Amino acid sequence: MYFQKEGYKILNRSTNTLIFRSFDLQRDLVALVSLLKDIDQADRTGEGITEAAIHEQITWTGQDPALNNWVVALPESDSLVGYGSIQKSSNDDNADLYIAVHPSWRRQGIGCQLFMRILERAYELDAQAMRVYANAQNEGAGLFVRKLGFEPVSTYTRLSVSDRQNFPAPVLPQGFTTHSYDQIQRVDLYTEALNRSYEGLWGHLQSKPEDVARWLPQLNHAGIFLLFASDGTIAGTCRAELSEHLLEERGVPTALIDAPGIIPEYRNADLYLPLLLTTIHWLLPQGPAIYEMESWGDAPETLALYRSLGFSLLKEEISYRRELVY
Repeated sequence: MYFQKEGYKILNRSTNTLIFRSFDLQRDLVALVSLLKDIDQADRTGEGITEAAIHEQITWTGQDPALNNWVVALPESDSLVGYGSIQKSSNDDNADLYIAVHPSWRRQGIGCQLFMRILERAYELDAQAMRVYANAQNEGAGLFVRKLGFEPVSTYTRLSVSDRQNFPAPVLPQGFTTHSYDQIQRVDLYTEALNRSYEGLWGHLQSKPEDVARWLPQLNHAGIFLLFASDGTIAGTCRAELSEHLLEERGVPTALIDAPGIIPEYRNADLYLPLLLTTIHWLLPQGPAIYEMESWGDAPETLALYRSLGFSLLKEEISYRRELVY
């Protein structure tokens, strides 16, 4: 029997009849988007859920989605009440997991059953540890992942500022210069910049030139900036774009910035803001109404610098980790 609860139409909540099975991209994608939208509405996470974005997330590793994704379905229905996934890239010892349960079906063991399937797959993928992110404002999510043996290790922060903010011109310390990638066109140099600039920061992977060469054509080369020291060596990098998917989600032109990375020996050289401002001033003529910036693992004092430019907190997630024992 159907009944209404908190605006959601669901079946009588008996978990005995639920069907746990592998994800079918053709069959389940639309239902998965609907489930995630319900969760986003209930948890007020502000995620932009689109079919195109979810399809990209599920397929980006190149692995068969049916191997790394599971759904929890209602009997004799296309509706989903739960979803779990694991992703692991070849250059990372960690596997990232995601678990989502419909608000009206929580605290009934669905998340734990999904986790057991994900855990088994993590061992098959030879992962050394598992990672998961939980919204800092969602106390229940934090308690759930701690119950599963995860410990907090870092944060993901998303910041935002409107186009009404006045941005000063970038002023680099003497001897430092910036060049956009379209002026350089060297995969090896950009690979070095990525690896060294985010070295030691949680959430950043070490890349190989062949990996960078594979996804580099998808980026706007004019929006990739490399920072050089006076001796011509790499000192940092930053990247931005006018985001098509954020335009669809926000309804206005929105810039997306990967927070600047500075190599360890120059992190106290007052370079974060000039590098960020260089990127912002490249964006300005393109007319974004909103500037959003993503940061993985940056120190609180670095985030404070960005707030000094007018950026405010849009979302904060705690990154948790659990070691796997073989």
